[in-house]
Amino acid sequence: MPSLSPTADCGLDTTTDDPSGGYAGPPTDEEAGGHAGPPTDQEAADGGAGPPTDGEIGNGGGPCGSADWFDMTRDFQAYLGQHLTKADDGTVSQQSVRETRVRKVNTAGEARITFFSYFTDDALSRNAALRLARLFADWRREIYGDAGRVSVRSTEGTVLVTLNW
Repeated sequence: MPSLSPTADCGLDTTTDDPSGGYAGPPTDEEAGGHAGPPTDQEAADGGAGPPTDGEIGNGGGPCGSADWFDMTRDFQAYLGQHLTKADDGTVSQQSVRETRVRKVNTAGEARITFFSYFTDDALSRNAALRLARLFADWRREIYGDAGRVSVRSTEGTVLVTLNW
């Protein structure tokens, strides 16, 4: 997770309806008479403007924290509460899902589920993980109508199953 900027006022709710003379944000190119901020790739003389200036490279983080992974744990647990069957008893439960994170990468979704397996046998743990992945895929298609890839991990971080939805 990116570090938070010590100068970022993440609680500031600035509107554009301020009366004339109020703060309207950074100047535009037109107001500055030239480039008003860091160069874009098109403006940079060497063809590249360098790394992003708003957080960690590659994860979409900004000065107010990570902006790309969303915690969907409670939502997915609620879905499980309505869709687990008797056959799931003793294999997966709402409480076995410890964390569910989702983000968009380009047009596809990416998800990570961390769950506690009741089994010491790897094959049984993988079967439980596959059941969770399938339930997750059903949930995403039913509620959000999107597509992507989900990985189910053990609480130790081992990826047990990866499935497209």
